[in-house]
Amino acid sequence: MRVIVTGATGLVGSAVVRQCIANPAITRALILTRKPLPSDISDNPKITVIIHEDFGSYPPELLTQLKGAEGCIWAVGGPAYRFPDVETCKKVHGFALIAANAFADTLAPALNGKKFKFVFCSGMGAEWDQTKRLWFLKDTRRIKGYIEKQLAAIADNERGGFAVSCVRPGGVLSSRANILEKLSAGIFPCIEDDHLARAMIKVLLDDNSGRIIENDELLRM
Repeated sequence: MRVIVTGATGLVGSAVVRQCIANPAITRALILTRKPLPSDISDNPKITVIIHEDFGSYPPELLTQLKGAEGCIWAVGGPAYRFPDVETCKKVHGFALIAANAFADTLAPALNGKKFKFVFCSGMGAEWDQTKRLWFLKDTRRIKGYIEKQLAAIADNERGGFAVSCVRPGGVLSSRANILEKLSAGIFPCIEDDHLARAMIKVLLDDNSGRIIENDELLRM
């Protein structure tokens, strides 16, 4: 499978790239990134690095480079507190919707009836109901919930040609974390980055994977 990967310079996205290289079912990973990747990654024969400055735009020449991709693992984003303000967080997470619409309109129809799968890295507690009162991480949960809901609408409108799965990990722990960091992470639901990446690839490859996949299910994969 040819797959598009975003967020490759982040914790989750870089793990996805590593696992794409390791997984024989992934024949090519098309990495959309604003920054060049280390040579040990970019020189791998399974990797094609595409420098893309504006994630709010998908011009025809870029979509031509992505032609033949059968899915996307979207790992751009993060909790709201890591952004300068809530509006910036909304804008960055909204890039997923722009990409999904572009892929649904252009890449999915070119697969001649085969589904294009969009796997969105969301977060535990994501809330679709934007009016619901939340007691913790309210901005993050609402923003991710909104994106999930809109992605689901795109999939529903595409009548089967475009599928969406939203994974909801808890805290994401680096697989290179020390023992103390791993012990401290045990007080709340979490998952290691490489485990999450393998699970996301499994979701991508599974035609019957659900639309919402919670942390507990990810841990069992």
